[in-house]
Amino acid sequence: MRLSQPPEAATLLLRTDYSDDAAWRTAVAAATAVYENLGYTGFGAALHPVESPELDGLSPADLVQLPRDGYVTLLAVADAQTMRDHTVVLIDLNKYNEQVGRTFRVVPVQLEAILDNLDLANMDFFTFADSADPDGVFRGFRSPDPTP
Repeated sequence: MRLSQPPEAATLLLRTDYSDDAAWRTAVAAATAVYENLGYTGFGAALHPVESPELDGLSPADLVQLPRDGYVTLLAVADAQTMRDHTVVLIDLNKYNEQVGRTFRVVPVQLEAILDNLDLANMDFFTFADSADPDGVFRGFRSPDPTP
């Protein structure tokens, strides 16, 4: 399997779980839905869904090793957990970050903002990954505790 470069300003969303087609459709709808976030209504995350039985059961480490057309810096993955809770796995492929293969999960409402900020190079992958909750899911940046 060879990953093609996504359409401009889009991120590949790779399906790695093929146990439930309805769950896949629901997960894609959640990931690409338009959400209001911090008073701003977006356009939905620019994801390019990819379905191929060759991807079934592949881990993030496996996906990092797949040959790619062009320079792909980020992958989004819909795995078995995504089919249950709609969190999407993001995998850093940007060799300049020196953390190729690093992952974290993200809730759908935060996905568009992350993809936009990474695409514009406003923020780095590690900024979001380091801000994920202890369970590895990014749910948004937390306000600092106001108590000294």
